[in-house]
Amino acid sequence: MHRPLDGAFHTATRFEPPMPAPVPGQGWPVWVLEHRGHTLFFASPEEMAHVADVLGQRVLAKPRRLGEALSAVNSHWLSRMDKAWLSWKVRQEVVVKLKGALAG
Repeated sequence: MHRPLDGAFHTATRFEPPMPAPVPGQGWPVWVLEHRGHTLFFASPEEMAHVADVLGQRVLAKPRRLGEALSAVNSHWLSRMDKAWLSWKVRQEVVVKLKGALAG
């Protein structure tokens, strides 16, 4: 996940790892995952890998713990994720798709 280096996430201008640069004439690159009628948008391959790592855990981490480092204890993406995507079976499907997209 991209960690802001100079302020809150919504106002930051520098991130670690760096966000991809905009493509001239096209805007920011976006990776899209559609699965079971829902869509996830990613700003970078690093975000895709982070989501695959989190969702790939047999026991999901608590969103409060995941968001502590950024003082976002109730606004971490996992706490806002559609509950239909949180079963182990669905998470495995999503992880396979994300890892396939990263490999290809």
